[in-house]
Amino acid sequence: KRFGQVIAISGLDLDLNHGEIVSILGSSGCGKTTLLRLIAGLENPDEGSIELEHRHLFGKNINVPPNKRGLGMVFQDYALFPHLSVRENILFGISTLSKKDQETKLKSVLDLTRIEKLISRFPSELSGGEQQRVALARTLATEPSLLLMDEPFSNLDASLRGSVRNEVRDILRDSESTTLFVTHDREEAFSISDKVAIMVDGNIQQIDPPDKIYFWPNTRKVASLSGSCDFLEGIIEGESIKTSVGSIERRTHSIIENGANVVVAIRPNDFVMTPDPKGNNTV
Repeated sequence: KRFGQVIAISGLDLDLNHGEIVSILGSSGCGKTTLLRLIAGLENPDEGSIELEHRHLFGKNINVPPNKRGLGMVFQDYALFPHLSVRENILFGISTLSKKDQETKLKSVLDLTRIEKLISRFPSELSGGEQQRVALARTLATEPSLLLMDEPFSNLDASLRGSVRNEVRDILRDSESTTLFVTHDREEAFSISDKVAIMVDGNIQQIDPPDKIYFWPNTRKVASLSGSCDFLEGIIEGESIKTSVGSIERRTHSIIENGANVVVAIRPNDFVMTPDPKGNNTV
C-alpha cells in the first residue's frame, strides 16, 4: 500500500488461527493502523489479497464492503454514541435481529464483560475502563469473525492500564475471539497476546510467541523493539562467540557456520553479579 511516494505496507504476509490473540508491535508510523484499515476495508490495497475463513474480502475483481466483511473494530477513542445509554449502544449493532435475539445477545455480552450494573448509564458517566468494556461488548454482540483493536489502551491513565488490560484479555479468551490489535507498548503486546508480530517499515520481520520473540529475535531491530538490550559484534568459534569483552557461550542456531560474523544481543537479565574475592568496593 502506497500513499504518494510513501510505502506504508510492503510484502506483508499474516496468518491468524481461530481464537488467537495476535498483536502488531511497532513504532509510530510503521504501518500498524494502515494494516487494520486495509483488513477492515477502510483502505484498499494496491495489490495482494485478504481472506477471512476461506472467504475472499479483497483480491482481483473482489472488494467486499466494510459492513459485509464480518469484522468488528474497537477504536482508540471507543467511538461510543454519547446520546445513547450502554444498553442502546450495545443494541445498535444488532438492531436487525428480532427483539428476542437482541435480548439474548445483550444478556450474553453483559455477562461476559461484567457491565450489567452500567446498562442504564451514558458514556459520559463511565470511567475509561468502563467505556472500554462497553465498546468491546458492543463489538462482540455482532459475533465478528475477526476483532480488530487499534491502540485499545492508549487513552487510559497509566494506573488503570494494567488492570483493564487483564480484564480485556480474560474477556477475549472467554469469548474465543480471534483478535488482532496494534500497539507500540511492548508490555501490552507481551502480556495479552498468544503471538507478537514485530512490524518495521510496513513489513512484519518476525511473528512468534512472546517468549520466542524476546529470547530468539530474528533481527537487531526485533531485539530492540522487544526489550532493552545492548549489542556486541562477535565471531563464532565452536561453542562460543568471541567478542571484544571476551568469549560468550553460544546460544545461536547450529546452522550458523564456524567463523561467521554475528551480532550478540544482551538482555539485562543476562547479567549476573558475583563478588570479586580480591575487591573491596561496595555497590
